[in-house]
Amino acid sequence: MLLVLLASAPGQAGHVQAAVGHRAPDFTLRDAQGRPVQLSQLLTKKAVFLNFWATWCVPCREEMPTMERAYREYKARGLEILAVSVDAGHEAVVAVAVSKFMNELKLSFPALLDPGWKVVNLYRVLGLPATYLIDRGGVIRAVEIGQRDWFSPESRKKLEELLQ
Repeated sequence: MLLVLLASAPGQAGHVQAAVGHRAPDFTLRDAQGRPVQLSQLLTKKAVFLNFWATWCVPCREEMPTMERAYREYKARGLEILAVSVDAGHEAVVAVAVSKFMNELKLSFPALLDPGWKVVNLYRVLGLPATYLIDRGGVIRAVEIGQRDWFSPESRKKLEELLQ
């Protein structure tokens, strides 16, 4: 259902393309506690691992523990993970569901809420999970669609390259 809904979303003429080698489109979303987080404010100091997911997405749930391992390994070197929930509904209800999910899996990275799919549409996400690796200069260096082991040798190499 997500694929059909996103594929039918209206296009945004003149917007920045969210593709490898292009600047990452800026956005501001609220975290599950209601605090605003702006991508461009992080990019001056950190590389960003931007992940789109949902609480009902089984592959998302399965990759989250490996994201947590990567976060703990690379956070001190300047990696920030922003996990953007695409769960639809009233923001307060989504915030409760997302907080419960994050606590259940013992995840410490920030979870942001995009119940209206503003950022999903901006990045033209067509499947979950979807991850954009963005360097400190704001350039998208890799896009991964589908579940991944983010602590595998291949993934760690991508993260090491991102942090150079």
